[in-house]
Amino acid sequence: MIEQDIRSPHLYLTNDFNITEETTIADLGVAEGNFSLSVVEKSKSLYLFEADSEWIEALTETFATWKNKVTIINKMVSNINDSEHLSLDVFFEKKAALSFLKIDVDGAEKVVMEGAEKIITEQIPLQIALCTYHKQEDEGIYTSLLNKKGFQVEASKGFMIFINGGLKFLNKPFFRRGLIRASKYD
Repeated sequence: MIEQDIRSPHLYLTNDFNITEETTIADLGVAEGNFSLSVVEKSKSLYLFEADSEWIEALTETFATWKNKVTIINKMVSNINDSEHLSLDVFFEKKAALSFLKIDVDGAEKVVMEGAEKIITEQIPLQIALCTYHKQEDEGIYTSLLNKKGFQVEASKGFMIFINGGLKFLNKPFFRRGLIRASKYD
């Protein structure tokens, strides 16, 4: 849980960027479910998207107490819809309005954002916590994109080093912002 320490560059929520009992959350890249577990009691409903089947049994057991408000989806969130992938625009087309997106998808942010174009453009209010440490240019790309769509965007405090595949893949800038927080209100 140290990644959610107030000083962490990977901190999703702050005093000014938070959820309420009316918040419907989509947690993309759930893994062990730490974020969702920390907010399940404070939110209206949660949709947990995890592509790795290895996590599904544990997530099902962990969230069994809240099965009336938690839905677990074992598909990769993307810009296509088939047996293994789904787009958020299609998934949420006939569901309650989504008000919070947590996106930590190991570098697949581009296809997630493409598949959520309608939600990102039309949904108000909407908050997005988007991890930007996987690729060097992500902070700039997604800050610019979300600003153009009417969001107020702030970067997390501090920096982190992301080593995926070993030191030979470590490129400048070595230190990156962990995530950005974007908000759009009426």
